[in-house]
Amino acid sequence: MAQWVWQDGDRENDEFVIPGPISGKAVWDRFGPLFPEDAPTRLMRANGTEETMSWRQVPSLTVETDERLLLPGIPVAGGPLLYVMARLLGPDGCPWDKKQTPQSLLRYLLDESYEAAEALVANDQEAFIEELGDVLLQVAFQGSLLSGTSFSDIAERQAQKLVRRHPHVFAEETWANSEEVRQQWDNLKAQEPQHTRTATWVYPGLVAAKRLDKAGIRPESAVYQEILALLEVYFDKSPGKIEEILADAAWAVASGGRIHHQDAEWALWQKLARMARKTGEISRNLR
Repeated sequence: MAQWVWQDGDRENDEFVIPGPISGKAVWDRFGPLFPEDAPTRLMRANGTEETMSWRQVPSLTVETDERLLLPGIPVAGGPLLYVMARLLGPDGCPWDKKQTPQSLLRYLLDESYEAAEALVANDQEAFIEELGDVLLQVAFQGSLLSGTSFSDIAERQAQKLVRRHPHVFAEETWANSEEVRQQWDNLKAQEPQHTRTATWVYPGLVAAKRLDKAGIRPESAVYQEILALLEVYFDKSPGKIEEILADAAWAVASGGRIHHQDAEWALWQKLARMARKTGEISRNLR
């Protein structure tokens, strides 16, 4: 039904074209949720004239023979990435990729986000663009593995959320300044269905460990007790250098993990998750 039109390498003028004959309702049923209702849409008449309308008017249209409807944007912009992802997960794809689950990929979702943040703070634009691509890969990968959804579903839901939370842009409301926008954003967010399941221990390991410890949840192992006692010895000897002692101790743990080809942060994070689930303290103490 749809036609992709490439405009001599000019990305800004690439178009997604639907040729007639077709009803506007059929177009809306397929693509309606993808664009804001006030997005401009063009109908190319058979006589060469062009008519511009809002996206919300499409259901009432009839695109006749030799006419073409130009959508507001390209609804398959993630196509190349999704094609590669489908090949990787297909019958002749990558054995490692096909073994993954949303849970097994969680560490990479976190790692790639941190690497993108690092590139941004370092003001390395090329690295930042590359790392954003790695973050996008994790979104596409997760979307490919989750049952009942896809990358397109995720993108569509996010676009709808942005339109819903910006009525001062996509509807008739007018908000005066950025502070009012923030307040109204919070109000609109509060009106949306709330997620009932929580796992807010999903912080960096040391932050989550501090929160669990404050709630009275801590390991009972000899390793934990002995290292804590050793730290207290150093604290007593140098009470003015507790922060430096903590930093060196944490670094030593990271080094120990590297020497033995283990990720100390990931190891701590997994233990925290197990303990939080076991004790049932997740939602009550870690909000």
